[in-house]
Amino acid sequence: MNSSSQLQSTSEIGLPRLALWFGLVGGLGEVAVHAVQRLHRHVLLLLGDDTVWMAPLAVFLLLLVVGLGLSLVQRIRRRPANDLLIPAFILIASLGIMLAYPRLQWAASSVVAAGIAFQGTRTYRRRTAGFDTLVRRTMTPLLGVVLVLAGVLVVTRWRERRPVEVSPPAGSPNVLLIILDTVRELDFDGGDALAHYLPRLASAAHSGVRFTVAIAPSSWTLPSHASMFTGQWPSEHQSNWNQPLDGHFATLAEALREAGYQTAAFVGNRNYVSRETGLAQGFQEFHNLTIGPGELLRSSMLLRKILESPRTKNLLGWHEMLGRRHAPRVTREALDWVSGHQDRPFFVFLNYFDAHYPYLPPAPYDSAVRSLGGGKDPGLRFREDFDGRLPVPAVLEEGKAAYAASMRYLDAQVTGLLDSLAQRGALKNTWVIVTADHGEEFGEHGVTGHGHNLYRTTVQVPLLIWGPGLTPGTSDAPVSLRNIPATVMAWVGTGGSGGFPGVSLLQLRTTGDSARAELIWQPGMLPVDSLGGADLTAWVRDSTRLIRTGSRGEKEFLLSDPFEH
Repeated sequence: MNSSSQLQSTSEIGLPRLALWFGLVGGLGEVAVHAVQRLHRHVLLLLGDDTVWMAPLAVFLLLLVVGLGLSLVQRIRRRPANDLLIPAFILIASLGIMLAYPRLQWAASSVVAAGIAFQGTRTYRRRTAGFDTLVRRTMTPLLGVVLVLAGVLVVTRWRERRPVEVSPPAGSPNVLLIILDTVRELDFDGGDALAHYLPRLASAAHSGVRFTVAIAPSSWTLPSHASMFTGQWPSEHQSNWNQPLDGHFATLAEALREAGYQTAAFVGNRNYVSRETGLAQGFQEFHNLTIGPGELLRSSMLLRKILESPRTKNLLGWHEMLGRRHAPRVTREALDWVSGHQDRPFFVFLNYFDAHYPYLPPAPYDSAVRSLGGGKDPGLRFREDFDGRLPVPAVLEEGKAAYAASMRYLDAQVTGLLDSLAQRGALKNTWVIVTADHGEEFGEHGVTGHGHNLYRTTVQVPLLIWGPGLTPGTSDAPVSLRNIPATVMAWVGTGGSGGFPGVSLLQLRTTGDSARAELIWQPGMLPVDSLGGADLTAWVRDSTRLIRTGSRGEKEFLLSDPFEH
């Protein structure tokens, strides 16, 4: 038999069909592992629900590209295409499934996948006809599983969007909560970051109330958001790196929806502000994913591991996050939604992610950073060195400049949103809160980033409030953002705090009671901290702040000391 006829006889299943079958097997295998991890270990995988259909699609496309390349090589060599396709497809599909196990490292996953590919190829060569029959008989059922999973997803979201049947009290105000992810209150000299890096918001603050010592409930995203939604301390709701908000506590969105409000969220942080984290509770619409190339690529565990590797990013010179949602999209989605939902009061939550690492301000905001980096990608050297440790001074300055430029860009985006809402008349009877979930460290305590400690650089954040009939002013009394639910419920006419712990921020502004012994935050477990322990608690007492590090004692700092050295 010549090589041409041999090629034909071993290729009864064409490349597209073969890639589709292995894509379905590999993608659904990853989905199955994800489901087991969520159900039995309750871990956060940072994947969207659309992974149920996107993972098989992503694996199929990957295999199709690889298959086209291998087929070309084999045709040049005049060898049967499946001599390479079968082992390669088994290896890629099984490696993706192995990588779906969080505790398996690259090396272990690769060894297991290589073993599966070796044994699978041997079996295929002995039983080629049987394999062809298996593919033909199972292709339709596998496609059916994907369609059923996608259908369940569609029905679930349709049920979430069902209209609210309860009528809210007459004259109930709208509520707009804007959280600027990773925006600190202190500038790099210990002064006012709002004035230096968010000048438009600082100017707008004169028409509302500003709290200059607002303390976030935690130094990283999930527990801080969870506290701002439930009014509970992180030590109470227990949300953490691998633990979502579990539904035990009611959220602000749930309370307002029960009061007859329309609820919607528009999120930039697709990782720790997602449906998977439990923060979507009570929202009729929760937009934290953009169906596009970035989300498709990260739905495949193999592609995700490769493309999110620092080595790959440095090699490609591309440091953006896969599937990242930028401010213009978040703003556009929110404006479109508000335009079609002004028939009854609404609660809209927005999370802007543009000040978060890797600090990629667009032009012209990046000009000052490019000058520091010799015209190169802004903050490139800082991102290459970024691992929580302190880089050399020149590189640290690039990181600071990129972060400041990102905040200035975000400042323009948020004020643009508020201006657009005002032009549409959507702010006439609306309470607006603008704050942040945590700050960022730039070497003040020997580290960079956040989630490492509880110093003011990572927990003191901006807090601005506007509302109908509100007397403008400034409050220097320390307040905790965990009071946001109680504050909102006091506005909407439900009486008191609506069952949420804490008190209204505007009441604290008047009485100044928060400066007493009230616990300001209790972030619970953190991964790293420069104080030498992971169990951290901090609070305000009179004119001092205390940080307790497990059993290792307390450190006390004056409120007049912004950097707490």
